[in-house]
Amino acid sequence: MRHLRVSETFILAGLVPDDLKESIVEAVESVAESVFFENGKSLKGEVSGVDYAIASSLENQGWTLKRNFRPFQDNLFEVDLAFEDKKLLIEIEKGKLPRSELDIIKIASACYQFPKQWRFGALIVPSSYIELPLAGRQSPFDYLKRLMAVVQPIVAPMVEGFLVVGYMDPRLKHAPTE
Repeated sequence: MRHLRVSETFILAGLVPDDLKESIVEAVESVAESVFFENGKSLKGEVSGVDYAIASSLENQGWTLKRNFRPFQDNLFEVDLAFEDKKLLIEIEKGKLPRSELDIIKIASACYQFPKQWRFGALIVPSSYIELPLAGRQSPFDYLKRLMAVVQPIVAPMVEGFLVVGYMDPRLKHAPTE
């Protein structure tokens, strides 16, 4: 069975402890490519199996998880994964229309408003397959790298560290080999 490959990571703001970064990268790399396919065909919409696989991997590493967590009580914004024991909020982009800017602000705002509970953020985004029409057909990962100079001064005072992980979406190829 083939698994996702992490193409690159970067720190959007602050510092992220090596053990957090390594665990997140390991979790992304544990995702089977087959979750992007059904009956040998590429899934066209959101691939919810990515969330489940990453969450399961981190739980197997002993992390305590909350899925679809609402860090704010006055709105309906959720983050995909929340780990109170690690003070970490994670958003995973797996659909064709990512809202990375919203995800960054959502996580940074939670860290700023609740600094005893949340200190770190992470975005896990495709570095291939998905192209953002409004961003010159760049991948979400490349778009975030380009935005870093603008986003970093805004986000840095709000978080202790913010990681971006780019993964190679296997839908560029045909169905994965099992």
